[in-house]
Amino acid sequence: MLIYLHYSILFGLSLITVSLKFIGEKEANSLFAISCLYGGMLLFYVGITVAVAYNKPQYNSINKTNLISGIVIVSLLIGYVFSLMNPGLFIVALCSAVVGIFNADMKVRVLYQR
Repeated sequence: MLIYLHYSILFGLSLITVSLKFIGEKEANSLFAISCLYGGMLLFYVGITVAVAYNKPQYNSINKTNLISGIVIVSLLIGYVFSLMNPGLFIVALCSAVVGIFNADMKVRVLYQR
């Protein structure tokens, strides 16, 4: 079962990589590229969140994961809306980087609070 959880992480990272290439091209539809970017980020975080149940007991923080998952989804939605309003490559890359760093910070804080 654990091997299948990694598929969402792999597909999420692949979508992120491909969409960053599409955002820089003028012929590509920016709505599709930005949707793929944030969809890939969502797939990545879903894969990480679902895999928490298989962590060692000292790293298993399922109770806090529910709160963090809500914060991650809200931050992804805010980043998605902001990126759709400003579809330039620099703004989208900056916004997605800020969202990614914020979400990573939230996950690390939960890990080190134990």
